[in-house]
Amino acid sequence: MRRILVTAISGDIANGILKILQETEDEVYGCDIYDYPVGMDRVIAYWKSYAAVSSAYIENLLKKCKEYQITHLIPANEAEIEVISKNLGLFQEAGIKVMINDPNMIVTFQDKYETIRMLNKIGGIATPRTYLYDDFTEDGQAYIVKLRNSCGSKLLKKIRTIDEITELQVDARDIVIQEYIDEDAREYTVGVFSDGRNTSTIIFRRKLKHGYTSFVELVEDEGICDIAERIVNYMNLRGYINIQLRKHGEKNYIFEINARISGSVYFQYMLGHNIVIWWLDLLDGKLGHVYENKYKKAIGIRELTEKFVIME
Repeated sequence: MRRILVTAISGDIANGILKILQETEDEVYGCDIYDYPVGMDRVIAYWKSYAAVSSAYIENLLKKCKEYQITHLIPANEAEIEVISKNLGLFQEAGIKVMINDPNMIVTFQDKYETIRMLNKIGGIATPRTYLYDDFTEDGQAYIVKLRNSCGSKLLKKIRTIDEITELQVDARDIVIQEYIDEDAREYTVGVFSDGRNTSTIIFRRKLKHGYTSFVELVEDEGICDIAERIVNYMNLRGYINIQLRKHGEKNYIFEINARISGSVYFQYMLGHNIVIWWLDLLDGKLGHVYENKYKKAIGIRELTEKFVIME
């Protein structure tokens, strides 16, 4: 039996993971920086952890893993993924299998500018023109200013002039300036899993609300699948990535790739794209999971819920 620790259990990604794991025979544990995280009722035990930026984070996490005899660790947010990736050897020496991508891949995809540079090396993949501040020259066209290293839609600002960037009052070294793809363009989130032999791709047209995916519609698109396959082959992926793109005309413009589980993970699971279990099985040496789309049309809607957790 696997004893699995999921981090950041108050977050939407972790809760999607926890809902999936509840339907298995695995023992599931959790940690978070809050005293009463949202996912506390979905785990056998949880504890308040240090923040990922703390110098004590790794030592404390490793100690807890050993205390609870954790066999598999699933870090659920970018900050934790980054620091655990840098200390991966400590967990491997302790016999703990970590659901995490190759460290070089994580470094590349956490940086929006380096992501675009990598995609341009592959060739045949459309990307929005992307600049660092010092390389940007205004031309009357619309651009989007983003934090170079961030998740979600933090500091998403549409601009046309350099003066508008100055008004944002952020360090110019922390941003990228990206060509604005027409707002009428359709936005997609693409889940891609590979065990090194087989690649499975699921495509959702999505709508965002407050930076989160609130609505998805399952679509089939051979062009997007081909792009995903080329990225997988170039990166030698053994795990999961999430591709964000906008379709304008006949072109699919990739503007971001996440080297972590997607916020749409439970939507994917409900349609048979069960990347959490596939990735855990991959860590255990099991190959051969392939996604088979059984549906011609499907939509997903994220809802708000309330619950009581009885403490005594």
